[in-house]
Amino acid sequence: MLELLGIVKRYGSLTALDDASLVLRPGTVHALLGENGAGKTTLMRVAFGMVRPDAGRVRVDGRDLQLRSPADAIATGIGMVHQHFTLVPAMTVAENIALGGHGRLRRRETVAAVRRIAETAGFALEADARVEDLPVGAQQRVEIAKALARRARIIVLDEPTAVLAPAEADDLLRWLRTYVAQGNAAVLITHK
Repeated sequence: MLELLGIVKRYGSLTALDDASLVLRPGTVHALLGENGAGKTTLMRVAFGMVRPDAGRVRVDGRDLQLRSPADAIATGIGMVHQHFTLVPAMTVAENIALGGHGRLRRRETVAAVRRIAETAGFALEADARVEDLPVGAQQRVEIAKALARRARIIVLDEPTAVLAPAEADDLLRWLRTYVAQGNAAVLITHK
């Protein structure tokens, strides 16, 4: 589904990635494990179009791609849930999921989409709840729902269990197994 081949990324004299490669196959969950500063997040930011590599190839479904932005990655079916969420706290769940869409907010359609995603994923999501009032685990589910609303077939989760209680982490991992069993793929970035 996704191949990162020979990726090199430098920031001035610092080499963040040197010939890094990763291959994701459908139906799999991958752990990207390493020390802080090892380049894990940088590699996944390359996959998500946030960082342009200095060398190497990004391939999705066997095709070489130039991901110039996260919009390019989203269009190819890649979603990313960042360690520090990108939600707008004062907005509702539905409004956050609609952000980044095209045109104006179509409330009825967005609320229906939130319900559909929540039901399909097995998440408890209330479309009209304000994000700032939600516990951290629920905010993470909103971030995942944003990726699912954009039809992510590959989802990258940066340090997903760091902010969760043990039961919430178990629920997340259970959901991931179901997600990849449908032919999708996932990457968990962690240093543990």
